[in-house]
Amino acid sequence: MFFVYSNDNFLIKKQVEKLIQKINTNKEYEIFDYSLIDDSISSILEEINTYSIFSTKKIIIINDCWFVSESKIKMHKNYDIKFVEQILNSANKEVQIIMTLNSNKFSKRLKITKLVEEKCKLLKLEEPNSEQKKDILVKKLENAKIEYENDALELFIEKLPNDMQVFTNELAKIISLNKKLTCQLVEEITMKYHNFDTFQIANCFLSNDVKMFLKQWLSYLEINNDIFSFLILLANNLITLRNILIYKEKNMNNSKIASILSINFYRISKLLEQNKLNIDKINDKIKILYVLEKNIKNGIYDSKIIPEIELLKMFDF
Repeated sequence: MFFVYSNDNFLIKKQVEKLIQKINTNKEYEIFDYSLIDDSISSILEEINTYSIFSTKKIIIINDCWFVSESKIKMHKNYDIKFVEQILNSANKEVQIIMTLNSNKFSKRLKITKLVEEKCKLLKLEEPNSEQKKDILVKKLENAKIEYENDALELFIEKLPNDMQVFTNELAKIISLNKKLTCQLVEEITMKYHNFDTFQIANCFLSNDVKMFLKQWLSYLEINNDIFSFLILLANNLITLRNILIYKEKNMNNSKIASILSINFYRISKLLEQNKLNIDKINDKIKILYVLEKNIKNGIYDSKIIPEIELLKMFDF
């Protein structure tokens, strides 16, 4: 049993893929993917305890395992911690369980975390720092026999959002262009991430400004077909706001919160200034974004019309 957690969802997905490849070398496992936010935990437990009629083994992936965190996240209506304990104590040897959490908050004070530590192999994935990203960038470029300017390497890392999915996507685009990496090329590639005020985009949802959102959305789509980058930008702002409100409930001042979350003091002030939502409403919006991303990646939603409809549902009319 594995428990994989990180602030970067892309790193989690890559690690889960590696674990599946290692476990399922002979292709004898059937793979199931669940979320404690979207799916009934009793159904997950039933799947774990039910033997397959085809005598195949199972890999059960359980995402959104917020039970190890003290953050107040709205889970599925049937969620119950007692079922988590039963899953952790599962004795079905035909089932491999991989739990994930898109956060690095693993509270040692909770009773359930002691059971997780006892039953699971913990894999905490740290986000690469600037030097590590530079090493990855150089290695990929040299393997592809692409020349580069040293200043362009630094600029590329500086200009991109701190998200490994975005980093990987843009690096792949550079390699596909097969051009020397110059500062001018970096400016062209990363321009789309700086033509939009992410605070303003997030504030549209906080202040319920539908017109401004549609304007920003249409502008974004004119030069960028990457819906996932947009969802990442929006989700990160909402998650940051939620975390700020959680710490505010603990009577922490803005300076202390800025230090804990490693964000600018001014950003906290602006988010709080615009905000008209409570933690539950923010979590509902984060859940919509999660489901939207999941359904687009699984081919359930197209990436053009449905995202706009789902995003509009996040506003109060």
